Amino acid sequence: MEFNTETYLDSLSKDIEWIDVSRRNLTFLHCLSRFKNLRQLNCSDNRLTSLPPLPENLEELFCYNNKLSSLPPLPEKLSRLSCYHNKLTSLPPLPEKLEELVCYHNKLTSLPPLPEKLEYLCCFNNPISEIINGNNIGVIKKQIQILNNFRHLHYSLKFKKQFRHLLWVKIREPKIMEKYHPDYLIENLHEETDLDAFLDNWL
Repeated sequence: MEFNTETYLDSLSKDIEWIDVSRRNLTFLHCLSRFKNLRQLNCSDNRLTSLPPLPENLEELFCYNNKLSSLPPLPEKLSRLSCYHNKLTSLPPLPEKLEELVCYHNKLTSLPPLPEKLEYLCCFNNPISEIINGNNIGVIKKQIQILNNFRHLHYSLKFKKQFRHLLWVKIREPKIMEKYHPDYLIENLHEETDLDAFLDNWL
């Protein structure tokens, strides 16, 4: 008999603190918003391609062995995240309270800044793992910070010309054309206008 996730979730008390729907061959996980006290969610070993918004009090998330290509925003109270064996290319910003991150066997080309409280990180078999190395979490945090700084600099330089063009076309040029259009003069010049003062402010 096929497992009906919706029926199962509806049968649970809204005050429940843990939910385990692992190994159910799921392709979809229904909304969890009514579980305000949920602390642990285990939806591992399924065929999920996405997750619903996560309850704000969630502390532990186990979603490994799925087909996830992205994760929803992570709750601020999350302390453990196991998302290995998926198709993740990036991770959302990591909560400051996160202490354990297990994300090996994905397609991660970068990692967000690592929280100070993070004590354990396992990210081998990702493109990013070819760049960062070592078991010292302090060293890895510094490596990630340096990489992210370089990425920021690279994209700032790469898109500098486009940003300047966008700034001109979308913001500065329309304002200049409006100010120096003849209609502006017609609207703002009157017989009693002090022409010298007007020109000083206009130019």
